[in-house]
Amino acid sequence: MNHLYLAYGQKVKELLSESDAETWIEDLWDVYTGFTLFSQEAGYDPRGHNRFVSFKELVFFSREIMRGNEKNNS
Repeated sequence: MNHLYLAYGQKVKELLSESDAETWIEDLWDVYTGFTLFSQEAGYDPRGHNRFVSFKELVFFSREIMRGNEKNNS
């Protein structure tokens, strides 16, 4: 199981090296907003709440990363 965590950690590191956490937060909300607008036009989506929770968790994760970077740079 530790190998799986290390693999996830490596992928997260690669993703965050492409831009900072604040940019990720903005991009995530842009994606979610676009999805929500499409969803309103497409009709009811029984998984809509689950997708919101997933996006929310990604935003919270990005904020934690951003706070960690701020502490390390202080």
